[in-house]
Amino acid sequence: MCPENSSGAPRTPSGSDILRVVRALVSAVRESSAYPDVLFRICEALTRTVPCDRATIYLASSRRRAFLPAADHGTPAEVVQTFIRRGYSRGAFPGEEELRAGRSVLAVEGETSPAFEEVLTLARLHALVVVPLTFQGGAGGSLACGMHQPPALRSEQVMLLEAVAPHIAVLIQNARLEAQASRLAARRGKLAAWAAEILEAADFDALMARLCAASRDLFGGTRAGLLLLENGELVARHAEGPRPPGPVRIPLDVSSPPTDALRTNRVLVLNQFRRTEYAATPLGRFTYPAAALVAPLIDATGPLGVLTVADADDAYRFGPTDEEDMRLLAAIATVALRKDRLVEELRRASAAKSEFLANVSHDLRTPLNVIVGYTQLMAEETFGPVTPEQADTLGRVLRTSEDQLHLIDDLLDLARIEQGKLSCTLAPVRVAALVPSLQETMEVLLRDRPVRFEVAVAPDAVASTDAERLRQVLVNLLANAAKFTQAGCVSLAASREGDCVRVSVIDTGPGMDPSLGDRALEPFVRGPEGPMGSGLGLAIVARLLPLLGGRLSIESAPGRGTGVHVRLPAA
Repeated sequence: MCPENSSGAPRTPSGSDILRVVRALVSAVRESSAYPDVLFRICEALTRTVPCDRATIYLASSRRRAFLPAADHGTPAEVVQTFIRRGYSRGAFPGEEELRAGRSVLAVEGETSPAFEEVLTLARLHALVVVPLTFQGGAGGSLACGMHQPPALRSEQVMLLEAVAPHIAVLIQNARLEAQASRLAARRGKLAAWAAEILEAADFDALMARLCAASRDLFGGTRAGLLLLENGELVARHAEGPRPPGPVRIPLDVSSPPTDALRTNRVLVLNQFRRTEYAATPLGRFTYPAAALVAPLIDATGPLGVLTVADADDAYRFGPTDEEDMRLLAAIATVALRKDRLVEELRRASAAKSEFLANVSHDLRTPLNVIVGYTQLMAEETFGPVTPEQADTLGRVLRTSEDQLHLIDDLLDLARIEQGKLSCTLAPVRVAALVPSLQETMEVLLRDRPVRFEVAVAPDAVASTDAERLRQVLVNLLANAAKFTQAGCVSLAASREGDCVRVSVIDTGPGMDPSLGDRALEPFVRGPEGPMGSGLGLAIVARLLPLLGGRLSIESAPGRGTGVHVRLPAA
């Protein structure tokens, strides 16, 4: 019998009773921040304050469309296993319709339906009350409390549970939101870390491997794969996890998750994949997942391919936040893949340019050598005497031809460096030993101009380098300085600094145009207002020095001249 008030009706729980239970629940929850532990503490607190022998929280799963047990206190393990075998753990218990309608269910042994009698027998309970839990946003759940022996749960206890159910729902929802926020923050942090790794991949193979590893890690699938668009087909290029036997090629006109994701330009979340129309499509036949996540890789330039994540066992692997996170990862992947393809195209273009330069330069050098040879023979009067005017003309032809030969030599060197075909032999080299030939070169370059050439080379400036290539570096630097200096001085200095040799070429010219920046070291780049030239001098120096183990630095300001400094390993 349940207690009655003076009118004979069951006593409604007072505000103090409700407040007592709610305070106990809040106090229990406050001691934990982990979502599963919060649910367990709610169950534990209910068994003490209602009181009852067992308490279980069921939550509605939108993906599974059923009430699933989320936390329990007091139910023996063997009973749990029995419920799992009979299907009750998936929410297939009597009274589900009443709960969805917002009504409580009370079952007492010997006084209930046959279906509930079976539940009580399996659960080893005398009485069971199930109260609905209603959450904002439409998600639902239930709270089940049971008694092992008579007396059954009193009406007062049932009404108390119904009164505190909204407060329990708020506590659960707050804990769920905090857990979701924590999981989302952790995943976004991992996503940012993976994004940096993906964008820093050294080559295309490394990029694909990192992208698939990131996809599998972020979404917890058993397999992640990348399919790229090639000649009207999606071709599997890389995968992490179990791989299908043989190559995977999916024509664009075949219905499948990857082709539909490309066509609609949206992420497909395919839980219970084997029950969808895609189970018999190419992706289904190749991998046959339980659940799949498929993202198109598309940018303004066009489609690139598709990124997939699959789970072989869990048919409800992917949740509502996975779609947005997959969209973010797909955007990062698209940028990385497009960048890598553009870099690869640039590499191919650069290689083609280098090969073109080498071939053209070689073809130009042969006829120029013939021109120089016959001009020298004519200047030496091998074919007969020449007049002073003819001798002057032949001298001009020789100088111009030799200038062209130097330019062709520079082009050949540039092509060989970029192709990796230029080798250097390192040995101790005294910078002072190169000075006499450099002075002769500067006398020719500075003739008829009020420009001094000053040299300050220390005897201990001995570098470990290639003598011929170091001379080429210095000739290019000095020629550049001479070209831009119309008055004042060009100086060459070298000294030992610790384990390095510092060689500097400094001029009093107009200085470099600030707009050039790092482009000054690129081939064929010249300042907007300077003498005409090939723009190869600094470019060749910048590419030669790494082969010599050296470093280059430039100091320049408009109107204050330019200083180019080279550091080489000391011998």
